[in-house]
Amino acid sequence: MPEHKKEEESAEFKVVDRRSFTSDGQRRPDAPIESPKAEAPPPKPPKIEPTPASPKPQAAPPGSHPEPQGPVQFEHLIMSLVTTAMYQLGLAVRPGEVAPPPDLIAAQETVDLLQILQEKTKGNLTKEEEQLLTNSLYELRMVFVELSRKAGRGR
Repeated sequence: MPEHKKEEESAEFKVVDRRSFTSDGQRRPDAPIESPKAEAPPPKPPKIEPTPASPKPQAAPPGSHPEPQGPVQFEHLIMSLVTTAMYQLGLAVRPGEVAPPPDLIAAQETVDLLQILQEKTKGNLTKEEEQLLTNSLYELRMVFVELSRKAGRGR
């Protein structure tokens, strides 16, 4: 055992248990009593007052959710479906991406949905809504026929 004590004395580091509590949850008698430090409240953000010379608010940065611009209109539904069909036909490409190959089956389903909307809403649309729907369907059908011919799948 005396040899073991010499090794401990020549060690380069010393382990000191600085925990305040024992494994039973009792405070150690030699543990220092620390008073809780009062934390400063976080600084308040500066209040920005609008001035007449202030520039108008800019568009929301990418990845953030813009605030709604008003009630959703029937035209939004039409344009959403038209954009989907254009993407499926390979006409709409996200910035920085390569145009996907046309998915004629999915595009046909989307065009069919627009046709169903046209049939079910007949007589209930404004002139502008009817014109948007009719023109969109015509354009999508023309592109669909052209791409189908190129693919050798005339319908």
